[in-house]
Amino acid sequence: MKRNILPVLSLAILLGIVLFSCTKKKDDSYRENPSKGYFPLSFGKYVVYDVDSILWDDFQCVKSLHRYQMRHTIVDTFRDDSNRLTYRVDVMIRKQDSLPWENHRVIFVTPTDTRLELVESNLRYIKLVFPISDNVTWQGNSMIPALDQDYRYLQGWTYQYSNYTEPFNDGFTYFENTVTVSHVDEQQNDPETMPNSYAYKTYSQEVYAFNVGMVYREMTHWVYDPSVGTLCRKGYSVVMRAVDHN
Repeated sequence: MKRNILPVLSLAILLGIVLFSCTKKKDDSYRENPSKGYFPLSFGKYVVYDVDSILWDDFQCVKSLHRYQMRHTIVDTFRDDSNRLTYRVDVMIRKQDSLPWENHRVIFVTPTDTRLELVESNLRYIKLVFPISDNVTWQGNSMIPALDQDYRYLQGWTYQYSNYTEPFNDGFTYFENTVTVSHVDEQQNDPETMPNSYAYKTYSQEVYAFNVGMVYREMTHWVYDPSVGTLCRKGYSVVMRAVDHN
C-alpha cells in the first residue's frame, strides 16, 4: 500500500515544485522595477482597441462620429540620438473587424529607470514615471514645443496617478490590476446655455493594466468662439477601449 502511495506523492511534489517555479518566474518578471509592468515592452506584444471619435467642424458647422479599430504592435528596437533603447510600435487601423488592417502611423517608446517617453505624431510625452504610486504628479507634456500655436492647449498639464492596483472595466474587458493617469480637466462656459460666450473644454485620461499596457484613453478638446463668425465648436473627442491583447 505504501509503495503505491510513494510514486503519487513524488509526482505531486514534483508538480508542486514546477508550478511554484512557474509562478515565481511570472511574479519576478518586473522584480527590479514592478512599475514597468504597466507598459510591457516585448516583440510581438499587441493591444487592439475599439475607437469612437467625434470631430467638430466649425467651418461647415457639422459634428461627425467615426467608429473604427486600432492595433498597437511592438515590432522593432533601435538606439535613439542619446543611445537609449527605443521600441517601435506600428499602429494599424481598420473600419471594422471583418476588414484587413492598414498602416496608420508609428509610435516610439523609450523606457528609462525613472520614466517612459512616447513619441506620437512627432510629439514627445512623458507617459509614466517610476515608481508608480497614488497621487504622484509630473509635467507629462513638458517636452512639447511651447511656441507651436497648434499645440498650445497641451501646455501646463499636470499628470497624476490614482487607483493604483485597482480593477478597471473599459466597457468591454475587465482588468484586475490597473493604474489611472489623469492629465487635464478644464472647461469654461457651455455653448448650449451661453451661445454668445467663448467656451472650451480640454479633458484627458488614460488607464494602464499590468502586463497589458494602455487599456483606455479618453481625450477631448474643443473651442467655441462666436467672435469668428460661426456659432460652432471646433475640435475632437476620442475614446479608445482595449478589446483584445496578448
